[in-house]
Amino acid sequence: MTSEPLRHEKYTHGHAAATVRQHAQRTADEAAAFLLPELRPGMRLLDVGCGPGSITRGLAERVAPGQAIGLDLSRETLATARADAAARGLDNLRYQEGSVYELPFAEASFDVVYAHQVVQHLREPGTALCEMLRVLRPDGLIAVREVDWGTMTYWPLDPWIDRFVEVHFKTWYRNGGEPRMGRRLRALFNAAGVSDLRITPAVWCYATPAETVEWGESYAQRLLTSPMGERAVEYGYASRSDLEAMAAAFRAWAVHPDAFWSFLHVEALARKAA
Repeated sequence: MTSEPLRHEKYTHGHAAATVRQHAQRTADEAAAFLLPELRPGMRLLDVGCGPGSITRGLAERVAPGQAIGLDLSRETLATARADAAARGLDNLRYQEGSVYELPFAEASFDVVYAHQVVQHLREPGTALCEMLRVLRPDGLIAVREVDWGTMTYWPLDPWIDRFVEVHFKTWYRNGGEPRMGRRLRALFNAAGVSDLRITPAVWCYATPAETVEWGESYAQRLLTSPMGERAVEYGYASRSDLEAMAAAFRAWAVHPDAFWSFLHVEALARKAA
């Protein structure tokens, strides 16, 4: 282990209330469906970048009585996750503050390492993947799921939503991340020397009134209250009035009877080579 301070990335989405609230709606049944058939009671599992823990608790339920650990850099979000686990009586689940670059665990100490929408925000994804493999036992499972924003499509078109996508990409790249990480997962895993690699696709689709209102309102709030919008202004990619116009466009799109939004996610599941 290193004595250097934890490395923080510029997290494009940030931890504003609107962002954490939306992330808390994710579940293991959906976000980890590609991993769930491989889980067994008694396994020890690490969820890297766990956020508010809504996925982690589902994973913990499936490996019980084995231990599940959620790791994140946001103390405030971890506090929310701990309170949720305590309220649900999940005794085999705990949360810990830490960096994916410097996991505070011994080598070969987990049967499964999982990360959802994490690698896309990292300047050194290969380094992070190697660190996740370090704490995984030989023949253990590593599971990563990442979006590919390059596959995003929506309707009806709006010039301010198009402007948002342009600014979002520029800000994300300036922060050091990769919004198209999904398409790179196979190459990333191959470079790490894993075995039994399986790549599968998944689609997020918002096409009911409830889904489009949730998605559009969330992004409107995130633009106005989180680093997603704040850094775009800081970098000179947009003005505050631009953000307000983008947010208004998302709200108008959200209630349009023809509203549709989707993009592809890529899932990588592999074993650590013996």
